[in-house]
Amino acid sequence: MKSDRYFSIKLFLRHERRNSDGKAIIYARIRLDRNKIELSTNKSVKPIHWDDTRGIAIKTTEASIINKHLEALKNKINSSYSQLYIAQQEITLEAIKALVTGQPATPQHTLLSVAKEHNDHFKSMLGIKYSPGSYKNYKTTLKYLTEFIPLYSGKADLTLGAVNYKLCEAFFTYLTTKKDCHTNGANKQLQRLKRLINYAIKLGYVQTNPMASYTLEFDPVSKVALTIPEIEKLRKLDLQRQTLEHVRDVFLMQCYTGLSYSDIKLLAQRHLSLAENGTYWIHMARQKTKVAFAIPLLQPALLILQKYAPASKDDLPLFPVLSNQKMNDNLKLIQELAGISKNLTTHLARHTFATTITLSNGVPIETVSRMLGHTKLSTTQIYAKVLEVKIGEDMLLLSAKLKGKEGNLDTPEHT
Repeated sequence: MKSDRYFSIKLFLRHERRNSDGKAIIYARIRLDRNKIELSTNKSVKPIHWDDTRGIAIKTTEASIINKHLEALKNKINSSYSQLYIAQQEITLEAIKALVTGQPATPQHTLLSVAKEHNDHFKSMLGIKYSPGSYKNYKTTLKYLTEFIPLYSGKADLTLGAVNYKLCEAFFTYLTTKKDCHTNGANKQLQRLKRLINYAIKLGYVQTNPMASYTLEFDPVSKVALTIPEIEKLRKLDLQRQTLEHVRDVFLMQCYTGLSYSDIKLLAQRHLSLAENGTYWIHMARQKTKVAFAIPLLQPALLILQKYAPASKDDLPLFPVLSNQKMNDNLKLIQELAGISKNLTTHLARHTFATTITLSNGVPIETVSRMLGHTKLSTTQIYAKVLEVKIGEDMLLLSAKLKGKEGNLDTPEHT
């Protein structure tokens, strides 16, 4: 148990609660770390007979009796804290109150019980507000917490108030050493832990966030994308197995449209429309955020669609998309067949659309952001690194322009 926790007792008057004699009730405010609780002492005095600085009654015949009662109460509160500490029990305000008043402690909402309640609610909103992928991530967080808590505390569960800076540091160490999470992966778990605590706050289970002082520091991530020659390798690859051909086509469709795995999985005829200028568009709402987006189809994407659209009904998915795991497993095989060193995943295709297909070809970042269905431009800016090839091309053009200007200055001087 922690012996260095902040713990204090302050006696004060509730001026707004006076009886017919003008006396105010004396309360004891108990603070434990960032939380507090207030108990009535069942004693009252007039404000003129109260010394707020010392927390005692003064200048009244009842002062001695009242002060002895208050001192006994403070001793009982301190004794309750010590009793919990010596017994190596979880020290909470509710536990202290129960010992002081002799009443059963109110059942405590624990970290794992809140996580389970949160996940059950999350599951009930799948397809309405949340995506299956996010639900899977929270299930993983619950699994890791269930494994970690006994190692950290020797207990099966912890109260919400125990989720402090020290626990966060220990959880981060556990994730990066025992579970082989990278820094960003561990921080994602802690980010979800913060959201679980915020969920508990919204439900009124806890008043403040005990891990508010813990900050997350993500390492900068360089988004990998395919080059045009690598995309062409995939497009021209002769695949004998139909499954591999389907996976390759879905991946390339993602490269040309920026559709995420969950979105392309649901892409149907009803999402396609023909504009007056003859351009075909995709109109959808992102499964993850429900944000509407629109994408004009490039010619390579139209050619892929022609292979699948005629056989598809209006409400049925256009592509035979496998599970995300199977998609990525097959993409690894395709990657080897194509002789590409980059690790092909369904998410890499989205990076490729953002970087290679659009941004590096001069499409404004605001336009790319809208097509990707991002709610914040800062999210798109992660992709906004210009490829080295593009930098080289741009500098060659600049060099040619500068040489041209130097040539214009190469004229004989007037004498």
